[in-house]
Order: sequence, then structure tokens, then C-alpha cells
Amino acid sequence: MTSPDTTSNAELPVDELIGLILAGRTECYEEIIRRYQPEVLRVVQALLYDRGPTEDLVQDVFVNAYFALPRFQRGADFGPWIRSIARNAVREQLRRQVRYDRRLQTYGEILAARLADDRAAAAREERLGDALQKCLDRLSERQAEAIRLRYHQGKAFHDVAAILGSSPGAVRNLLCHARASLRECLAREGNQP
Repeated sequence: MTSPDTTSNAELPVDELIGLILAGRTECYEEIIRRYQPEVLRVVQALLYDRGPTEDLVQDVFVNAYFALPRFQRGADFGPWIRSIARNAVREQLRRQVRYDRRLQTYGEILAARLADDRAAAAREERLGDALQKCLDRLSERQAEAIRLRYHQGKAFHDVAAILGSSPGAVRNLLCHARASLRECLAREGNQP
């Protein structure tokens, strides 16, 4: 059902709508969206070619336009103004996508380089596994048991605490110290040939 305000808003010129919006009648912005959404959608679709991001971007355009309304020059044509906001939003989206694609490509290249030599990767994993086992053997029996229960068996803190006859807070503290000891030990072991 349409409210009387919505019906009267449909007949108002854009400048009057903007005046009402800037005066605090934000519900009038719905009329701006209703009038200009098809234009903004055409601009964004023409530049993006992807329906998913297009719908999100159209929403972003109207949010950006809302916050930029005080800078809109009254008497000017609103259509070109909001279409320029749409084009700028698409440009920024494409820049973000290019940056993301570059980072993804770089990550892929690094990963490919690391995995290129399977024997070297397997040797590294084996050295790391051996170093980790040496370091686990150096922990106190209680720390090693807490690590085994929590990380090898996946038990919750309260379950580990019950098994060790301790409180969950004490177990967290015990595991924190155990992890710190393992990090220090692995750093030493990792520097050895």
C-alpha cells in the first residue's frame, strides 16, 4: 500500500526531494532510488558484466550519492551526477579487483615455486616434523600431554582440564607456555643444518 507521502514524493522535482532529504526527511530518498536505479544499473552492468557484484555496487552508488547530496548543485541534472558516481564506483571496484588478482597471482607463483620441487618440499616437511618431535620431547610431561590432548586429539579446554585434573584457565596458561617453548625450540632447530 502506498502512503500519501510516497505518492506526493513521486510528483516532486529532484531539487525539492533533495531539499527535503537534507532537511532530515530521509524517507524521501526512496523516491530518488526509484527514479534513478534503472539508469545506475545500466551504467554498472555495462561496465562490469557480472550480475553479483553489479547489484552490490548499485547499492553502494546510492549510499555514496546519499552522503554526497550536500555537494549536489541544485538546478543541475541529477541523472548525469549520479551516473558519474556510478562510473567512479565501477572504476574503484575494477582497481580493487586488479589489485586482488595481482596478489592472488603472486601468491600462486610463490606457492608453485615452493611446490615445484616435490623432493625438496618433502625434505623440508620431514626436517620440520623431526624438529617438532625433538621439541615436543623436550617439553615437560604435563605440557606434552596437554599439547597431545588439545591438538592431536582435538579435545576442548574443559576436557583437557578434566583429564589433567586442572582448571580450563590453568590449561590455557599451560598450553601458552608450551607453545612458546615449542616456538623457541623450533627456531633453534630450524637454524641447524
